[in-house]
Formats: sequence, C-alpha cells, structure tokens
Amino acid sequence: MKRRRVAVAAMHGVVLVLAGLILVAAGGCQRERKERRPPTPLDMATVGAITGEVRFSGSPPAETVVQMGSARDCAALHAGPVGAGDVLVHDGKVENALVYVKQGLGDRVFAVPDRSVVIDQKGCLFVPRVAAAQTGQPIRFENSDALQHNVHGVPEHATGWNFSLAMKGASRTIDVEDSEPAIEIKCDIHPWMRAYLGVFDHPYFAVTGPDGRFKLESLPPGTYLLEAWHERFGTRTATVTLAPSGTETVVFTFGAP
Repeated sequence: MKRRRVAVAAMHGVVLVLAGLILVAAGGCQRERKERRPPTPLDMATVGAITGEVRFSGSPPAETVVQMGSARDCAALHAGPVGAGDVLVHDGKVENALVYVKQGLGDRVFAVPDRSVVIDQKGCLFVPRVAAAQTGQPIRFENSDALQHNVHGVPEHATGWNFSLAMKGASRTIDVEDSEPAIEIKCDIHPWMRAYLGVFDHPYFAVTGPDGRFKLESLPPGTYLLEAWHERFGTRTATVTLAPSGTETVVFTFGAP
C-alpha cells in the first residue's frame, strides 16, 4: 500500500510538471503572437482613401431560393419563400461584394482590433452572409434560433473548425491566423446555410451594402492592386495609385462587358 501511495504521488508530480510545461508553452505562443505583430507606424498626415462602387451590368442572375422543406422547424420561421442572399443587386448596385487591397502594402504590419466580428445564425441562415476580419481578430459565432446549428469553416490554408451551437443564445469565439479572401462557412445540419469570411493581415477591406459602395480609409500613399470578390460573379481587379493625402474612386463592374 505504501508503494502504491509513492507511485501515485510520483504520477501526480509528473502531471503537475506536464501541466506547467503546457502552461508555459501556451504562454509562449501567446507572447509570440503579440510580439510578431508590432504595428508599423503610419504618417497620418499623408494617408488617403479609396472609395467606389461595385456594379452589375445587364440583368443579374436570379437569387437562389432556399429549399427548407426537409426542415419544418426552419421553414416555420419564415412566412414565404426565402432568398439565400447570394445575388443581391439593387438598381445595378451589388450588395455583399468584398473589396480589399490585394497587393501594395509591402511588409507593413497592422494592429489587430479587439472588437469582435459577429456572425449570427438566425432564421436558419447565416447573418451576415459575407463578413470580413483581420488575422487574429475575434470572430464570434452566435445562435439566435431555438434549435441546433453547427459552424463548419473550411479554409484552404488555415486550420478549419467545426463546432456545435446547440441552443438559442449559444456562442463561440475563434480567430484565424492566415489570410484568405473567402473562407466558406456552412452548417452541416442545414446544408443550405452558407456564409463567407474574408480574413486579411491589414484593415483595408469592406463589404458593400445595398448601395454597392465601399470606402478604404487611412491608406498610406502608394500603388495598390484592389480586388472585388463576389460568391456568384467571381472577381474583378483594379490598379490604383494613391497620392499623399489623396482620394481615388474605383468602379468595379460585373456582368456583361
């Protein structure tokens, strides 16, 4: 019995040592994440802005109608047909286009915001359908429905995630450490549920609203390659040279040339 107590004590000591090593390693990872992103100072007297619109020329394709017949609890949350939100064009202006600086920032490093980007699951849809965040920024997924959902992110480069939000009010916060313009997010329980998350190592991105407009502010002077991404329409690019304290306007046009 004495020998057993000694063995148990020794094992307890090993567990404590391992736990301490894990905590030290975790602390080291956290320090590394903070230390590898010192912000590059910007001359705020010379920064400018790029503004513009995303348009569609011609007749856009029809928005996808969500088929909820296999899930009556979801269908009961809506009075009629439900659009997926994959094609939202208002008087030629494109909503839910993601516009961002693709090239031109060099090796500048930017501070990571503390505020969370929130993506809800509401009415058996992701809201918003298109969102964007910086690398390392908190991204909070919420469930506003009184039924179970899950959140399955499938990035090409970063580590994916797949977790359940089992009840109304449930939430979980993650962050993504690798840039990727459009990470697909889905709910495996309700296969029509889709969202897209752009993740960038800088703050120069925007998702267009119903007016199709975007604005990228506090950009240092330079020449940039901008890209507009849309889940159905593809991508468009434009090269823009921004003078010190300047403002430039860009129009991206999808559809017929």
